Amino acid sequence: MVAVSCMLITLLLVRLSIPLAHRFGLLAAPGQHRRHQGMIPQTGGIAMAFGAGLSLVLLGQFPGAGIIIGGSLLLIVGVVDDRYTVPYWARFVSQIVAVLLFIWIDDVRLIDLGRVFSSELVELGAFEVALTVFAGVGVINAINMVDGMDGLAGSLVLVCLLSVLFLLVNNGSGGIDIVVLLSAAVIAFLSFNLRISGRQGARVFMGDAGSMVLGLTLAWLLIDHSQGPDRAFAPVVALWILAVPLCDAVGVLLRRSLRLGSPFRADWLHTHHLLLRFGLSVNQSLALIVGMAICLSVLGIVLFLGGLREYYLFYLFIGLFAVYVLIMELGERYLERSGKV
Repeated sequence: MVAVSCMLITLLLVRLSIPLAHRFGLLAAPGQHRRHQGMIPQTGGIAMAFGAGLSLVLLGQFPGAGIIIGGSLLLIVGVVDDRYTVPYWARFVSQIVAVLLFIWIDDVRLIDLGRVFSSELVELGAFEVALTVFAGVGVINAINMVDGMDGLAGSLVLVCLLSVLFLLVNNGSGGIDIVVLLSAAVIAFLSFNLRISGRQGARVFMGDAGSMVLGLTLAWLLIDHSQGPDRAFAPVVALWILAVPLCDAVGVLLRRSLRLGSPFRADWLHTHHLLLRFGLSVNQSLALIVGMAICLSVLGIVLFLGGLREYYLFYLFIGLFAVYVLIMELGERYLERSGKV
């Protein structure tokens, strides 16, 4: 019932945010790597944050002061960035601070990496904070970077949330209500962001505010539930849950560097860009990418629950990542030879 309320609240907030976006200039203009038509409101992230937040208050749930304060910081920075453009270093610093807040206040951190290299547990010791920050900022930017096509970032986040939800239910862990409410808020946003019911484009984008807050929340959830004696899943399973956004982000950064360019320069190397340039429609590309995300998440979870050793899961993931990078690079070179740049 609360999930339905969360969805309805978020739907209302998204709808109310559209005229406010036009009034305050929170609009995305087409150009550069954006192919949409017209000025699109970038207030979906704000609506999701307040929709989920109000629902948590109604439910009497308090996820933790650290994630709330850190999420609020990124929401503010994201809104300013969507309106005026914030320098990359300032966004990067705010992301580090946000992760540090849930480390210090909520005591959510990476204690170990599981048995990711061998049968021995890899404990982090003095590197706990550093690697937690690295992982958290990495997830934030992976979600931010994949937000380049109608429905894509929201759908991939929903796949991640539902995967976590299944693992929590399977393990009998707490925190289920929080994941359900977040999923409901994302579904409500997607009803405005997907190209459905004959719609030719998204009515609302989540903006940097939405992608950074969702990325931070996913990092918090995955770290919180993959650590300690009562963990719901091993840390390596998080790689499979986040497989598509992680492979896309790391793969793009790697390929940009190999091409002797800046790893932070916007381009057309992302998976969705490649599929669109091959002639697939937005919805066809979306179905293919989200389908791949579901398959990889399910595969990782099934292999983990089936008893496959964690280091086999890790090495298999690395192998799949190498294959992904190779396919993307071969596809890019084919398009370059064909003149479809």
